[in-house]
Amino acid sequence: MTPAEATVEDLPAAFGARLAEERKRLCLELHELAHLAGITDYMQKRFENGTSTIPIDYLQALAARTDADVLYIITGTRSR
Repeated sequence: MTPAEATVEDLPAAFGARLAEERKRLCLELHELAHLAGITDYMQKRFENGTSTIPIDYLQALAARTDADVLYIITGTRSR
């Protein structure tokens, strides 16, 4: 699905899938990324499942503490 084809209802699930993909690319377990971002494992799982909206402060923590491609998580387009 391209960003243009996504509906508002699809966005949390799409963000979550890309977040999980990035976590795996970084070779991190769910609990490791949660710790780096300063959240609980439970919330990390909710973000990746698309059942909770990902807040900007979480993305800022990822950008500051990991090599996660935050642009990819948000847009689906790799920045590098």
